[in-house]
Amino acid sequence: MSSQVEPAEVAESRIATGWGLDQWADRILEQAGFGVTVLDRHGTVMYYNKWASEHLDRKPEYIGNDVRKRHRRAVTNPRFDAMLRLFEEGRVEPVRYVARPYGRTTILVTVSPIRVDGELVGFSQVVLLKDEIQELCARFDESGRESFEREMLPDTPAVARDPAAGQCSSRRS
Repeated sequence: MSSQVEPAEVAESRIATGWGLDQWADRILEQAGFGVTVLDRHGTVMYYNKWASEHLDRKPEYIGNDVRKRHRRAVTNPRFDAMLRLFEEGRVEPVRYVARPYGRTTILVTVSPIRVDGELVGFSQVVLLKDEIQELCARFDESGRESFEREMLPDTPAVARDPAAGQCSSRRS
């Protein structure tokens, strides 16, 4: 008899039977389109994806080293340690904040605990660029889905919302 706890995605039927997310997890992280950094429970950098290396201060020599050595502002490490204590004390909800660690670039950060069999083993940090999010929202506010369809689906018929049906339908002119 195994004492191993069933992962939430299995218990909640959020994963296909017999399929393990670990089969694709590294590719999902690598190609996510936003920054991902993984730290162990002590704050050691274990992984960062390509996006993070291109948009954030991430370098190969950071792997295996304490992230605190890379923080530029004195106030950052006490805040970081306080956040880690929250997770060590049982917090399961992510911590979200906005930061400007590189001068002009504002980032939106989500730090989440990584637990295996109920034990805190590390943290994931997901980073988005505020300017990118604002641009997407502004484009959506200006033209809704049309700008996306023009850019991403240029060779397909335009799609319009059919208010009566509440679903998308092809626009016929």
